[in-house]
Amino acid sequence: MGKTNKRYITKRLVVKKSNGEFKRAASKAIQDNGYVIVAKDGWIVKEYLDGNIERIRRIDTNDVNQEIILD
Repeated sequence: MGKTNKRYITKRLVVKKSNGEFKRAASKAIQDNGYVIVAKDGWIVKEYLDGNIERIRRIDTNDVNQEIILD
């Protein structure tokens, strides 16, 4: 059996690609909806297209098994 040349996927490559895709999806969502809901600086916030940020809820680090609902 000959050696096959398989591409090695590193954690760094996965993180880089997924971060880029998340940013692109968030950009599209904010253009379509006028806002996105994200986690930022220990808070769940709603970021509006005009740059305003509304704090929704502080993230409690003791809640480990919470359900995440994406709208």
